[in-house]
Amino acid sequence: LQAYQEHDRKVWVADSFDGVPVPELEEDKEFDISKKVFPGLAVGLEEVKNNFDKYDLLKENVEFLPGLFSSTLPNAPINEIAVLRLDGDLYESTMDSLNALYDRVVSGGFVIVDDYGVLPPCKKAVDEFREKRNISNSYQWIDWSGIYWRK
Repeated sequence: LQAYQEHDRKVWVADSFDGVPVPELEEDKEFDISKKVFPGLAVGLEEVKNNFDKYDLLKENVEFLPGLFSSTLPNAPINEIAVLRLDGDLYESTMDSLNALYDRVVSGGFVIVDDYGVLPPCKKAVDEFREKRNISNSYQWIDWSGIYWRK
């Protein structure tokens, strides 16, 4: 945004800032990557802000939404999204994110999903969502795990 002198857009950072929650849905049961199993995934809000600041990215246009996606995203004050980047890992969090935010992605905007190729619950959520919504835009592989498509 700085490179293109964009001053009217925001960067929203949504995360629990307390690690991945313990799986509750059947689709996620075999993929417990919660804090008790992988404590390294629990990066607190202050550490994230410090990392943004370290690279001079902690600007007034960066907003943080701490909490579970199911609680924060449906009522988030976000109207239009140009780039929706998802790193929800599991079925439930990926589906919560897509259900809450996909309709806010503008035509021509991009949806990026980090874990599609490595976490079957994430892939299942994306595939089901795309099928339910009749999304026919093909997706492209970014690398061995991530995909994107243009809306």
